[in-house]
Amino acid sequence: MLNFLHSFIYFITLPFRRVSVDIVFYAPTHFNRGEKNENLLFEPLFNACRNNDISFIVFEEPTSSSNQSRNNKYIPFDFMYYLIVLSRKLFRNEKDIIVIENKIGIFFSKTFFCNFKYKNYIVLSKSMISVFSSINKDAKLFDLQHGIIHTNKSDYFIDNIISPHLTKNKVSLLLSGIGFKNLLLKNSDCDFIKNYASVIGVNKEKLIYHDFPNINILVSLQFTEDHTQSQNNSLLKELSVFTDKHKDFTFYLRNHPRFNNEVDLSVLFKKENTELAPLLLSDCFKMCSIHITAYSTTAFECANFGIPTIFLNTLKEDFNMFETDFCYPLKNDLNYIVQHYLECSDLVKKWESEYYSIFDEQKFISLLK
Repeated sequence: MLNFLHSFIYFITLPFRRVSVDIVFYAPTHFNRGEKNENLLFEPLFNACRNNDISFIVFEEPTSSSNQSRNNKYIPFDFMYYLIVLSRKLFRNEKDIIVIENKIGIFFSKTFFCNFKYKNYIVLSKSMISVFSSINKDAKLFDLQHGIIHTNKSDYFIDNIISPHLTKNKVSLLLSGIGFKNLLLKNSDCDFIKNYASVIGVNKEKLIYHDFPNINILVSLQFTEDHTQSQNNSLLKELSVFTDKHKDFTFYLRNHPRFNNEVDLSVLFKKENTELAPLLLSDCFKMCSIHITAYSTTAFECANFGIPTIFLNTLKEDFNMFETDFCYPLKNDLNYIVQHYLECSDLVKKWESEYYSIFDEQKFISLLK
């Protein structure tokens, strides 16, 4: 309620103030995954702005997840968000959501944002991209890559065609590595990608935590509403069988940021060889030498530190991108990884570097308007 009140006061008074910034950053709250609820994906961009005297503001979209964490340094977008949700209903006869949100943006440009100026809009997960593209039609729009890009990811692809949310709004893509850009070039509109996609990289630590395997395994759980109940239940069953089969290992379970009690996890936590993972992902990397998931982005993060991943098979029919798109270099065999740990560690580090390069601050700055 306090966030909504803060948001209401900020935006209801916005037309009576002149605000001008170089960049508007916008993201849902569930991306606040840092130790102090900071948006870790935006942090290198924030630092680049500070280093180059570029002004910016951060709008934070509310989410329905019970695990969401708010950041008191960001401007809560709650009031505007719910107003947009309501406004969409007013245009329900219009079939094209892009057109609907463009109309909402035009209305906001003449009301709440009439005295608010910005040159660039940088977003995660395409959030409100069609609204902000019409609030200021002269601004340059960017979508910062927030996870893995694969051929079945609707944020980018629809039947091997780049999402119209990107093309119609002329959104520039800020990518983590050349591997993802090559994937886009291979499977979509080459001309659009050549003109609107740039590799800026990410913040990376060059650390190796494990020279040999230990008995600790990090498990990135993926029980979310993205799956059917049947899929979540099947995934739970497979993981339960796997932990029972490997009783010599301790499995540290880490929930997905958007987990909202889709399954009852007590069946896992009742086992003698399972524990709740540390809150900070960095602590998980230090503790665990092997990683297990269905298809989590964490497989890339683990690979940066030389930590190999085992992939569960239950969702393989619908989520097989690590095999088909990314060609993960290891056998999906726990015993093999344990026996050839250093070799496997080197292979995943090399593989990961193609998809996540070191953040290039000057490249990012050069792309801004």
